[in-house]
Amino acid sequence: MKKINQKSRIIRSEEEGILNFYPSLFQIIVENFLGILLLIMLVWTVVPLLYLYWKYLQIRSTSYILTTQRLITRTGFFRKEINFIELYRVLDIKVERGILHQLLDLGRTWLGEKPLLLGDIHIFSSDYTHAKLFLLTIPNALGVTEKIRKAVNDDKDEIGVMRRD
Repeated sequence: MKKINQKSRIIRSEEEGILNFYPSLFQIIVENFLGILLLIMLVWTVVPLLYLYWKYLQIRSTSYILTTQRLITRTGFFRKEINFIELYRVLDIKVERGILHQLLDLGRTWLGEKPLLLGDIHIFSSDYTHAKLFLLTIPNALGVTEKIRKAVNDDKDEIGVMRRD
């Protein structure tokens, strides 16, 4: 995770960037293991490498920007798509850490490396285009979720959104 550049063209002047984060490349292996194995058996190296490179480009062309007012998602390699969710519209946030994420962290711990704490973040909102937004394979998912939750609460307090339980 790194602090974002304030001169980014998609952040409005009254917003302050909080965090810029990306999904982990571990998603390629987890989601496509059987397909990759089949491709290796059929064509050995060329097609699987092209497939992995395509998945790599998909992951690398996905980014998320959390500002003081919005969560901005940018996806796409050939066809770019930018979506905005106003933070005051966020209703709930959930984190899921699958067994593979946990096993990877266990293996890294045994090797003496720092665990990645990978997880999937699910954001539920009253946004019309993205009522459910899934941020897949995010490193330090609990820490990122806490930053999103704090930004949501701060934005709701700032604009005076009435909360009901």
